[in-house]
Amino acid sequence: MATSARRAIKQIEEAGDDISDNLLHQIAALRKEISTVADAIGDYGGHRMHDVQHNAVALANEVRHQGAAVAKQVSRQAGVASRAARDHPVPLIIALGTIALLSALILRRD
Repeated sequence: MATSARRAIKQIEEAGDDISDNLLHQIAALRKEISTVADAIGDYGGHRMHDVQHNAVALANEVRHQGAAVAKQVSRQAGVASRAARDHPVPLIIALGTIALLSALILRRD
């Protein structure tokens, strides 16, 4: 009876060691999986940052291009306005005088 109890205790100890080893292997496997997931998330975040930077550069290039087009158009309109002012100075003088008169009246009210 004593030997069967010893065998049972020995088997339980061996089973406990096997369970401990098995748990250690499972924990190691989980750590590897967590590391892989963390790396994947880091790569995803890096790719997202690269995409954002790429989109920002593309937007800046588009704004620069559109800004140049707008500057050309404004320059053309300024040239047209300049020629109109040279060709017809009286309406320009009347408009400037009206603005000056209204500004003086508004500012005197204070």
